[in-house]
Amino acid sequence: MPKRLLAVLCALMVTGTTPVPRADAQDFAPCPQVVDERRFAGAGALRAMNATVAGFGLRSTGSPAHRRVVDWLEQRVRRMPGFTTKSEELRIQRWQPRGGDIVGAGSLSAGGRPVAVAGAIPYSLSTKGKGPLTYLPRTSPITVENARGKVVLRDFPTVDRGYTAEPELNRDLIDAGVAGAAGLIIAFDFPRAQVKGYWDPHTGTHYRVPGVFVGVDEAERLKGLLGSQASVSVRAKTDGASTRTLIATLPGQSAERVVIGTNTDGTTWVQENGTVAMLALADYFSRLPIRCRTRTIEFVFATGHLHRSVEGTEHRARILDEEYDQGTVAYAMVLEHLGTREIQASPRANGAGRELRFTGAAEESAWFVGNQVLDDAVSQAVARRSVQRTSVIPGADPADPARVPQHCSFGGLGTHYQSHLIPTVAAISGPWSLWAPSFRASAVDHARMREQVLAAGDTVLALNGVSRDRIAGDYPAQRKARAGGAHTCAHELPPEYAPLRPFG
Repeated sequence: MPKRLLAVLCALMVTGTTPVPRADAQDFAPCPQVVDERRFAGAGALRAMNATVAGFGLRSTGSPAHRRVVDWLEQRVRRMPGFTTKSEELRIQRWQPRGGDIVGAGSLSAGGRPVAVAGAIPYSLSTKGKGPLTYLPRTSPITVENARGKVVLRDFPTVDRGYTAEPELNRDLIDAGVAGAAGLIIAFDFPRAQVKGYWDPHTGTHYRVPGVFVGVDEAERLKGLLGSQASVSVRAKTDGASTRTLIATLPGQSAERVVIGTNTDGTTWVQENGTVAMLALADYFSRLPIRCRTRTIEFVFATGHLHRSVEGTEHRARILDEEYDQGTVAYAMVLEHLGTREIQASPRANGAGRELRFTGAAEESAWFVGNQVLDDAVSQAVARRSVQRTSVIPGADPADPARVPQHCSFGGLGTHYQSHLIPTVAAISGPWSLWAPSFRASAVDHARMREQVLAAGDTVLALNGVSRDRIAGDYPAQRKARAGGAHTCAHELPPEYAPLRPFG
């Protein structure tokens, strides 16, 4: 029996009256202006939680491993005082590699000999395609004339960071399907060991061609076999499934909400470790007296980021868009890809192509902010916690003065809240380790991750005493302009199925 309850019962038996329970010292302590580091999860605790998340393996959207992650997160949150949880279910056309192994789901042969692959391309067609092997450089579009019935070898786009290649990869897969290619091979100029299990694109678009990734040594071999018969196989299961967004709510002194979000599906120690940050923040804020939480905090563990045709954060943002004018939403904060170490491509020491190496520096990160009030709170928090190589900026896209808001892109999930004109803060980075699981725990500096999460907590506390109207800034005027027909952000999601014919 808890000691505090036992003391109450003993007093009742002795006096026959109801005693006043003794208050904890924290009940009378001043509310913190910044997060007390002594009461916050350490770097070791963050690493242990991150190891648990990564230990579930590939958490593709709606997969058994993904469901287990969400269940684990809910169990953790429900053990914290004050929390209630609910779920929002979404239906998807699920794509799962057989056995949950994206590497084993792909296979390739050319010239009558097997060729090792780095893995199947996610959402590529589960089938076996055969045809003559042809190479199409990136300067040549994939067309019916040059690709029909052939297995197309194509280089991975030349980019500084892998995540920026997604639009070109998506286009290649769509074009190859429209052209009637027998298969598509995307060749990295890195060793296969570094890109094994690579997961991108993550549009959630089901493509109409089987595809695999290969490393640079395998690509060199294939280029010597052009014209020979090749086959590409993908073994995956496609079916209808349900996947859920978990919403955990911690009540404050008012119904006005702060929304803190990330996604739960992922592939690496980086994608998505925002879940770990949110658990640490949830634990800290749940142990503060309610008088120190001026607003209710809503933690949104969203689904569908690896299946963006049914993006859970977008669906949540649409609901908050409707509720914002009711005065129940103050702002949103998104945390993604934290504590990352910088990885750059360098000439390979032995062999063809390049290799990925840690530079010893932190990966550059950005905190996107929707107005000056949010900028001030974040900038002060980032400086206080000495979070190096960090930019606080208004958007990832060029400003468009004729649009509301002028910036739509916040680099990742924050885009959905910002584009729906919810005052938004979004922290994100984009290293090579985002989609390449081979870097494992070494991809994350958990001490740096802690600094970033402390800065996020400081930002929430700094805005505790700031009115909703001040936080809103010019967002209400922009919402009014949008209602009057002003040009605004697009909210179109990728298609769940690739087109059968060319665009236009």
